[in-house]
Amino acid sequence: MAIFLHPFLTRGVVRLPNGAFPISRGRVELPDDVGEPLGWRKLEDDDSTEPQAVSPRRSSAASSIDQR
Repeated sequence: MAIFLHPFLTRGVVRLPNGAFPISRGRVELPDDVGEPLGWRKLEDDDSTEPQAVSPRRSSAASSIDQR
């Protein structure tokens, strides 16, 4: 089973002829032979779709404005 990204739903249940699968944060855990024919993007382990954490360090542009 692999995790696929649903094209437009973020939560709920998708019902397919192969069964019903819960959607959480747009992700659906499906067998490869079900998700690939639907054209859904497969999420790899190294594929990061989560927002990156914002660095607490300020940029140099923001620092130069504060020093005026």
